[in-house]
Amino acid sequence: MNKICKEYMGEIKTLFPIKKKAEKAYLRKLTADVEDYCEEANVTTKQELYDNYGMPYEVVSNYFSTVDNDHLVKLLRNARLIRIATIVLLMLATIATTMYVSFLLHRHNVLESNRIVIEETIIEDYGSIEEDTYTEGFFSDEFH
Repeated sequence: MNKICKEYMGEIKTLFPIKKKAEKAYLRKLTADVEDYCEEANVTTKQELYDNYGMPYEVVSNYFSTVDNDHLVKLLRNARLIRIATIVLLMLATIATTMYVSFLLHRHNVLESNRIVIEETIIEDYGSIEEDTYTEGFFSDEFH
């Protein structure tokens, strides 16, 4: 399958809102058909595929017009519920993670404030200190 055909099929696949078993089978059949057409007709532009199969949104629209509406509504509703459940779970996980990190930070701060710090002060005795007295312009070590 050449690059143009892959791009065309990629455009179609991105437009499918739901890809259940029936949709996957349809896409496999369409992919095989497009591959055969690309090899036989030596397709060089997307316009050739658009002319033969239609625009990607038209292909998807044609598929869903043949599907039972009740089945389609059920699939869309289930997809919506799954999307909502995923969002709720992600939000709960975010909240739980935030609370856990907050707890760890608080615990760290409490441990840090209660940390026992041992400080050793060494007092050395250098003997007594004598005061120098000033007498008549001279220093004297005598006490008066």
